[in-house]
Amino acid sequence: MQKLIIEADEIRTIEGRSFEKFGAAFDCCELDEKLAKRCNRRQGNYVTVQTFVDTDTVKALVYALRKFIKRGKKALIVGMGNGDVVADALGRRVVECLKTKELSGGRLSVFAPDVGALTNLDSARLVGAVAREFRPDYVIAVDALATARSERLGACYQFTDSALKPGGGVGRGYTIDSDAVGTRFIAIGVPFIISAGDLGSGTAKGHFVPYDADEKVRISAGNIASALAECFL
Repeated sequence: MQKLIIEADEIRTIEGRSFEKFGAAFDCCELDEKLAKRCNRRQGNYVTVQTFVDTDTVKALVYALRKFIKRGKKALIVGMGNGDVVADALGRRVVECLKTKELSGGRLSVFAPDVGALTNLDSARLVGAVAREFRPDYVIAVDALATARSERLGACYQFTDSALKPGGGVGRGYTIDSDAVGTRFIAIGVPFIISAGDLGSGTAKGHFVPYDADEKVRISAGNIASALAECFL
């Protein structure tokens, strides 16, 4: 899991714009080469959608997706993470939700490579191989994220066309980007994990997930799958 980038580096206070739409709070920023180097992050576009009880979440996510994709294109949706671990199961759950829809003859394909620790295969290379074989216009990877703010757990969605580094939030990981997959790359993430330090637990170490993580993952996966179907099916 990598961390939410805007809150991690307070980029929103450096460059970007914020607004509300569909009952959600949007934070948008573009990191050019100079700003990316200053923040020690990858250059690219970032859109973070903070949802609330009265948010029309699917409409908000579709609106965010439209900032990255063009109509009439094909996409490969990749579910990252370990589907057997609740806090890391978002990607697999999104793929499962999409499998219940009619994909045949459509512009949407799905793939869940599983984590390298279970397969002993590099997920980035697997995704790249599948993408180069089927040549979608977009590869959209979905993964769980880490956050430093408890109110964002299961309630915040981040979109970026820069890169995804699964495992980055807990000190591991490789990078998946447009070069790795051979086409345009988009990452979608939702945070379900927070460190003990960010919870103010003193000297305690480790990471925590919300008590209702399974329900939050289920709802978030359904919202993302519905938004993707709205855009591509």
